[in-house]
Amino acid sequence: MSARLGSLLLILVAALALYAMQRSTPRYMDLTGPIAERGTMGKAVDTRLFEATVQRVQFAQRLQYRRLGNVQVRETGGVWAIVWLRLAAADTSATVAEAAWLGPDGLAYRHTDRLSLARGVPPYFLDPGLPRTVRLVFEIRPDQARGATLLLSSRYGPRLDSQARIALDDVPVDADGRPQAAARYDLDEESAP
Repeated sequence: MSARLGSLLLILVAALALYAMQRSTPRYMDLTGPIAERGTMGKAVDTRLFEATVQRVQFAQRLQYRRLGNVQVRETGGVWAIVWLRLAAADTSATVAEAAWLGPDGLAYRHTDRLSLARGVPPYFLDPGLPRTVRLVFEIRPDQARGATLLLSSRYGPRLDSQARIALDDVPVDADGRPQAAARYDLDEESAP
C-alpha cells in the first residue's frame, strides 16, 4: 500500500514539476524576438543599424494633402497622431521600414496606409552621415495617446535584431488624458521642426 502511495505521490510531483517548467520556460517568440533599445523623447536611441530621436508629437482630427493634383482629406473616428523624428544611419546604409504606436493598453497601431501617394511615407532609406527628419502618421484611439511608446525597426517583426522603443512622454494631452488635437493638419504645408 505504501509503495503504491509513494508511486502515486512521485507521479504527482513529477506532473507538477513538468507543469511548472512548461509555465516558466520562455516561448520561442520571446527568445527570438526583437532586442529592445529603450529611450525617451528628445534623446537619441541607438540601434544596430540606425539612430532615432523623436522631436515632437502632434494630434489632428483631419488630415489634408495633395495627391495627383487633387486635395485629399482623411478623417478618422479616433485621432491622427503625427510623430516627427530624426533618423540617421549608423555605419552602413539602412532602412527604417516598420513603425508602430504602442498604446498604454498594449494595442499596437502600425503606420497608417490610408495616405496613399502622400509624400514622406515609409520606408525610409538612410545613408551614413546624412541624417534626415521624417514624419510618421498613426490613426489611434484617443485613450491611447498618453503613456504610449513608438516602436521602430528596419523590418516588420524583427527577430534577433534591435528595435527602438521610444517612450512618448511629452505629448500634448488635456487634464482628462485626451489628446489636444488640431481640427485640420496639412501634410504638405507643415515643415520639419
